[in-house]
Amino acid sequence: MYYRLLRFQRFIESLYQAFVSLVRVLFRGRFRSGLKKLRPEGGELFVLANGPSLKQDLEEYSGLLKDRPLLCVNQFVLSDAYERLRPRYYILLDIGFFREQTLPRVAAVTARLIEAFIAKTTWPVTILVPAEGRKSRFCRELSASGIPVTFSFFNRTVVDGWKPVRHWLYRCQAGMPPPQNVLIGALMCAISIGFKKIIILGADHTWHQGLEVGPDGVLNSAENHFYDKGPWKVPIHHPETLQQATVHDYFHNLYRTFRSYHLIRKFADSGKVIILNASRVTFIDAFERKPMDGYPWDSPRDR
Repeated sequence: MYYRLLRFQRFIESLYQAFVSLVRVLFRGRFRSGLKKLRPEGGELFVLANGPSLKQDLEEYSGLLKDRPLLCVNQFVLSDAYERLRPRYYILLDIGFFREQTLPRVAAVTARLIEAFIAKTTWPVTILVPAEGRKSRFCRELSASGIPVTFSFFNRTVVDGWKPVRHWLYRCQAGMPPPQNVLIGALMCAISIGFKKIIILGADHTWHQGLEVGPDGVLNSAENHFYDKGPWKVPIHHPETLQQATVHDYFHNLYRTFRSYHLIRKFADSGKVIILNASRVTFIDAFERKPMDGYPWDSPRDR
């Protein structure tokens, strides 16, 4: 009897979350998605996250990757690998990149990104940007520079709840699972573009291993990417309110992050999209693991 009541409670909660998602989508009024105009180049896409393990992958597999459709994220353009691999797609998700009022370090990174895109991009790149960034300085300056980039705007509205409603809104590209990390947006955009096989590299997701509360009581994270010389401490703030994060807030956001991958897995399975996690190091357990040294894999699931 207890478990029946628990299942009923969860069903009611999922209905409520689906209703909230519908209201959220209607309230934000964003129904158009530029992703509908894009067509996949082949059926397979590599998504390169920026975790430290990606460094070794780039050393071993650059020759393989440069001939395949790539989707890169965040500060990848600041690395030498950007010009070497010439990615076809690029995504920025953090709304701080597109706001005038943001954290000073985010504003500094945004300026470096603009400069790097203008200096390095000589081939066609489609940059995927949240709908809120349509009129941002980032888009205006890159458009005015004359480099061969095009922008495709997507909806990052949080959609959760009852699966039939949730998946319908995902198919309409009206929103996505809680986008706590850029990889969540990258995977949802890749599915929306039409790729049927998505391979993830560099998704270490080991941030919790470097957390500390400093003598001043501020929660710090050890940031570490494949292009960094080593981990470096950075205070954690909420990306939209810019307020200092608490420990329980941070772990709640980690919960939302890893849960979002499971929501993506269910959505991908419903559309017969295969997502494989080939990261050397990873804490993502939602997707099937595949080592890159066996690529191209030849199992019935991968055909």
